Amino acid sequence: MSRKTHVSLNDKDVSGKFASWVKQVIFLISPKHLRLIAGRATAKTSDIIAERSQHVSRDMPRSYQVLVSDTYVNCLKNIVPTLLEGWNRKGWFEGIHYVTDKRPPSHFKLPYKPVEIYKHTISIYNGCFFNLGSLDQPGGLAGGSYQHMYGDEARLLKFDKLKKLTPAIRGEYPLFGHSVYYRGTTFTTDMPNIMDGDEDWILQDEKNMDLDQVKLALEVGLVVNEIKKEILSHKQVGNFEAIEKLQINLARWTEKWVRVRKDLTFFYVVSSLVNVDILTEGYFADSLKALGIEEFKSAILSLKINLKKGEKFYGNLGEHHFYDDGVVSSYYDKFLLTEEIEESSLALRYIDHNSKLEGGMDFGDMCSLIIGQPRGSYLYCLKEFYTLAPENEVQMGIKFRAFFKHHKVKVLDLYYDRSGNANSKTKRDWANAIKNAIEWENGVKVWTVNLMSEGQSTIYQEEEYNFAKAFMGETAKGLLKLKIDKFQCKCLKSSLELTKIKIRIDPKGSKTIHKDKSTESLPILLRPMYSTNFSDAFKYFIYRRAFVAKVNTHSTYSSTDPFVVGE
Repeated sequence: MSRKTHVSLNDKDVSGKFASWVKQVIFLISPKHLRLIAGRATAKTSDIIAERSQHVSRDMPRSYQVLVSDTYVNCLKNIVPTLLEGWNRKGWFEGIHYVTDKRPPSHFKLPYKPVEIYKHTISIYNGCFFNLGSLDQPGGLAGGSYQHMYGDEARLLKFDKLKKLTPAIRGEYPLFGHSVYYRGTTFTTDMPNIMDGDEDWILQDEKNMDLDQVKLALEVGLVVNEIKKEILSHKQVGNFEAIEKLQINLARWTEKWVRVRKDLTFFYVVSSLVNVDILTEGYFADSLKALGIEEFKSAILSLKINLKKGEKFYGNLGEHHFYDDGVVSSYYDKFLLTEEIEESSLALRYIDHNSKLEGGMDFGDMCSLIIGQPRGSYLYCLKEFYTLAPENEVQMGIKFRAFFKHHKVKVLDLYYDRSGNANSKTKRDWANAIKNAIEWENGVKVWTVNLMSEGQSTIYQEEEYNFAKAFMGETAKGLLKLKIDKFQCKCLKSSLELTKIKIRIDPKGSKTIHKDKSTESLPILLRPMYSTNFSDAFKYFIYRRAFVAKVNTHSTYSSTDPFVVGE
């Protein structure tokens, strides 16, 4: 049974727009499935997804659509606000074109099926309905029925969980089957780095692209665009007779354009250079200086990073050390999409609020703090905090207390850099400063911080390397196994995965292993994600007397030595 190709009446509403060449290519092709890998500062969510979702919504009014994220928190805090900001810049405003978290006004059209819950949803004026979903709780979406799916940061989306949602992209062909976008998907991301544990399934979709069909869609799209340009020029001089003839031609070519795009996948990789006119040459020079060549190749040029396992300081760190279900999404149900999200330890799945907390901290103009707990046979890294100068220990204390204000046993055992004790006699040392900043609030002592690293001496980086190799390799009997929340500790994850080995040779030819700490000279705003600072906080968190005693690290440590950490 053939089906008449649908031409949207919106095609008569012609207006001029400015866009980068890659955005022009995407929207001239307008495929069913879009896979875009793009460097930083390419406005993937606020520009590409925002405008494409407007096109999809106009082409399928009253449809159900879903926006998928790695976690519910990331969706609420980052992706949705960026999407709404993009809509605002493109002429859609809250209360006029869309509403969030509530039943839409009476003049809005209704979706093709009744909506049961409006919390954390977006309703569009033409009846389109956007639901939010996360892969940390995919079960809530699998039973739904949606006509289009969007996902940003695809490198963070687990393919095994994502494919369980594929059956939900279905339903109501008689209503929406006219649209190229029906049962389509839109995914954007930075270049995946499998050495960092990123998902690279999006790269496999290149083989699903029919290049000849893409070229044909682009060619026909250019013809449609030229007709629209002619219409626009005649509008400017009021030549309505010419416009009427062109509208007939536009409808004919738009029908052809719709046909050639049927079931089309468009896969494309672009660098940040696509926005060079806006970013200017200085942006790229500064980025190269700040990121270093390896990170620059991936983040800016969208090239694959090829960091071999043997080059990594934490070579035994693997995907099994991370977990992605550490947040209980129901905690965030009380917040509206347009409200500021208040993060809290109440949302942590693996925390024991009736037990003390443990932490590892590194000091400096960037201070890094990791909080965790041992539970059963695992050592959990639950949450990370950092401050950047001119912030200091006062802001760190505020961040810590705010997040853990509902914790019942307010005791923190803190392991830290030995330099934190350097000025203890003056009572102005880092260790006592952070102890006081956490313990006291408005003149009242609300926490107890136990300083666990007093009297420490240095642990050399080769000893740290050997211990981490055994600890992460899980070769020592009776030693806890590592578990890191990949979302609550994303800077820690990045720091551990990017830290490299440096080999030094002394005058006698002896080789020693060191940690390449050159990233600690990066501009301060880049250090949380790309420097070794968090890896040092992690070192203090795990390198403890009880743990070291279970591992033969070939170090100078002995049971009679004072506990050693540092460097």
